Amino acid sequence: MSDDFLYTGRDMKATHGGLGITEDDWNAAAAHLVESLDKFKVPKTEKDELVAFVMTLKKDIVDK
Repeated sequence: MSDDFLYTGRDMKATHGGLGITEDDWNAAAAHLVESLDKFKVPKTEKDELVAFVMTLKKDIVDK
């Protein structure tokens, strides 16, 4: 993703902590993301880049 983007909102751990998001929830959301990207014909390079970025957030979103 572009280094030009600066997110200034709450961090993922603070935002999602305590919501009880499970591995199954994560997998369902990831599947929906990929389906949406495919539906709108997002090129593979961009899709792979976005999915790779989103995967870095998993540890802060899924409750263990």
